Amino acid sequence: MTSRFCRPFLTLLASVAFAASQLVASPFAVTLTDDPSALASALFGPGVTVVGTPTLSSQPGQSGTFTNFNSGPYTQSGGASGQFNVGSGIILTTGIASGAEGNYIGGPSFDAGGSGNALLSAISGASTFDADVLTIQFLSTSPMLGLNFLFASAEYPGSVNSGFGNDPIGIFVNGKNVALVPGTSTPVSINSVNASANSSFFTQYSNPNTPFNYGGVTTVLNAKANVSTTAVNTIQFAIADAVDGSVDSALLIPGSNAAAVPEPRSLLLFLTGAALIGGFAIYRRAAGVV
Repeated sequence: MTSRFCRPFLTLLASVAFAASQLVASPFAVTLTDDPSALASALFGPGVTVVGTPTLSSQPGQSGTFTNFNSGPYTQSGGASGQFNVGSGIILTTGIASGAEGNYIGGPSFDAGGSGNALLSAISGASTFDADVLTIQFLSTSPMLGLNFLFASAEYPGSVNSGFGNDPIGIFVNGKNVALVPGTSTPVSINSVNASANSSFFTQYSNPNTPFNYGGVTTVLNAKANVSTTAVNTIQFAIADAVDGSVDSALLIPGSNAAAVPEPRSLLLFLTGAALIGGFAIYRRAAGVV
């Protein structure tokens, strides 16, 4: 028999469990926005300050913010399994961003009727269309910027190594693309990251239970870039269709994660010590002490 003193506690536990189940069950959701300032404000973390007004080059509906991007449980081709959930961030697409929502039903394919981008065409090696490019200027307190990103595409798996042309993505920091396969100089695409190539950075090809409408997605990838601490830097997040305007892809950037990377503590201590020793030596010489 449950005592009257236990009932409130059990009721609280039940409420917490229900709230947790609702949180876990929250679906991936996209809120469309073409406001570059709103997109930029969702991105940056400590040590980074937006300068001026960001710009967005795209067609209406290609961009948005998202909540609860869940990979669902996956098993990679090598046998490793996992699951991740990115709580919030921004999404740039080559079609309509809301087409990413819902379980996998073949992937979105919407021709937005937009123009291409020369930097992305150079990466793809083909003409590009429906480019979605967010440009932001910023100041950094550290000479190193770190950020995470994901690439999802309806081109998985049917167009992998097909020679048809890969939808390119780029994260250009002061003109240099850092959206690369980790540890390499190879741009991320369906050909460079899939179930066979660099599979440790890929999840799996989608099925009807996959909680987003793309044929596959990378794991959360990390990029770093050297930046200036004394001058304004520029970063561009960019994606486009290659060859034609159909079969969409997406670049997702987790919220508040593009941040200045702190200097290593040992290096700071070394530099501080060197400065103190140098200053003391100057003082001794000035005082005539040998």
